[in-house]
Amino acid sequence: MKIFPYDTFTILIPAPLPVVQQRLTTNVEAVKLYRFSRQHAPYQGTISEQGFQISRIIHSRNSFLPIIRGSFESKSYETAVHVQMSFHPIVMGFLGIWFLCWYSATIPISLAEALHVNMRFVFLGMPLIMLVIFWLTFWSEVNRSRRDLIQILQGQIIEK
Repeated sequence: MKIFPYDTFTILIPAPLPVVQQRLTTNVEAVKLYRFSRQHAPYQGTISEQGFQISRIIHSRNSFLPIIRGSFESKSYETAVHVQMSFHPIVMGFLGIWFLCWYSATIPISLAEALHVNMRFVFLGMPLIMLVIFWLTFWSEVNRSRRDLIQILQGQIIEK
């Protein structure tokens, strides 16, 4: 796994571009604000001639679902799909501001020795532990989405 929440890879599909786009279209539906039914495609987003931007449909909230962007490259007898997965920009901004606020308050307090030594480690280490949890959550979602995307593009059925 990588340190930064950003992943890129290329999938080579031995099929022409229209077939690859059709496979993707059958597994992606339009973005909806609310979903009342559990009968839907596994992903939501937009698909165009040049590429796509999708995310997995879940029935709960998870800010660490990757945003999946892809572009198509048609070659003779195969199609290359270039994929990028990353955090949503709003989530990255929120985490950056949250860490900045947290550490701008706790570092001066720790340097002033206003806290007991054990409490300093708690206040300075807790956000790092949370960051590791966020990182693990993101990468597990990336691995799942990568596996699903490869199955979709190869024409396989995704198990729910």
